[in-house]
Amino acid sequence: MNAENQKHFTTAEQTDVSLQLPKRYSLVMEYRADSIAFHRSAPGTLGVEMEWMCVDADSGRQIPAAPDVFAIVGDTPRIKPELFTSIIEINTDIHTNTTDAMHQLRQLYATVDNVLDEQHAALLSSSTHPFSHWREQQVSDDPRYARLLQRLCWVARRFNICGIHAHIGMPDGDSCIRAMNQLLPIMPVFLAISANSPFWHGEATGLMASRIKIFEGLSQGGMPFYFNDWQDFEHCAARLMATGSIDSVRDIWWEMRPHPDFGTLEIRIGDMPGCDGDTAAYIAYVRAEAIAAMKKEQRARVHPSLIRENRWRACRYGIHATMIDPFSEELVPLLDWLQQRLETLAAEGADCGELTIVEDRIPHWRRHGCGADMQQNLYQNSGDFATMVKSMRHQDGWRQ
Repeated sequence: MNAENQKHFTTAEQTDVSLQLPKRYSLVMEYRADSIAFHRSAPGTLGVEMEWMCVDADSGRQIPAAPDVFAIVGDTPRIKPELFTSIIEINTDIHTNTTDAMHQLRQLYATVDNVLDEQHAALLSSSTHPFSHWREQQVSDDPRYARLLQRLCWVARRFNICGIHAHIGMPDGDSCIRAMNQLLPIMPVFLAISANSPFWHGEATGLMASRIKIFEGLSQGGMPFYFNDWQDFEHCAARLMATGSIDSVRDIWWEMRPHPDFGTLEIRIGDMPGCDGDTAAYIAYVRAEAIAAMKKEQRARVHPSLIRENRWRACRYGIHATMIDPFSEELVPLLDWLQQRLETLAAEGADCGELTIVEDRIPHWRRHGCGADMQQNLYQNSGDFATMVKSMRHQDGWRQ
């Protein structure tokens, strides 16, 4: 073997060594069953996280106003930074119903909005900014985000997107997994009623919910999987951690996931709704379905191909989709399916207060559509993104 070949062989050996699995890796059967503790929560309790974009009051352009907000409101778990300095996350305390959660969300919104108003800025309720580009956004000064960018590179830089996350309290890990399995076929409906991202970088995408297409770039993004029980999920998460695929369960960005630290099932598929009325209906419906799923015996699994197709239809058409009923496999308009579903939940004893919030919203959706419809109509009427964004802010219902 000549010297040149010897050099290449040595380099190859070193490369192979660097790619070896971490020493803590072992066969799945060797993972301890108690490796991820699920911290019990009161069943059915509710916490909500919402991500808002900061925009200039005149131009509507996304601006890095979050650090100035934090300088005034201080360090609080209720108002937090996000990946970009132009996005702010608002989190509620633990509640037992949607009405109380919405009351706190309005208070938190008012706190941030008052600070931004002094800067001639405002909050925008949209899952994608209609025209600002991700390349223009400044990354927040946080070590976790630095690690995220180092690992995900261009994929993370494109994460100029906002959503709503609903945490529903679960009594134990097995109940959480049972609820997640039951909700998998329902997830596309959550997306459809919240759809609010029809534009991307000044382009009409033709989609009502383009945000999830950005999330699909993640290795741990997209739909979750069916699991047999909590131990099955533990093995999955432990395998990902042991192989260096994730640092913790927080790095699993599925559109629905267990959150063992909080003791919740976290539903993450929703776009950031376009207004307060859509937000309340979304939260109420998610909570009603999650509580029903937690209590129900495991039903036959719906094939992922059908769920994926309904997810695409929700992404493409929003509430105007014709969905495949996941249980009968008949084609039915999505809002008609939702109306029938509410009747089923009511017969099963679901919280009538939550169901009423959703029921009262359906006529509005039939007449006016969802957030994506509002964006499209405003742009069609104005032909100007700055005017459109200003109108969105005035019609979102959050300023009381």
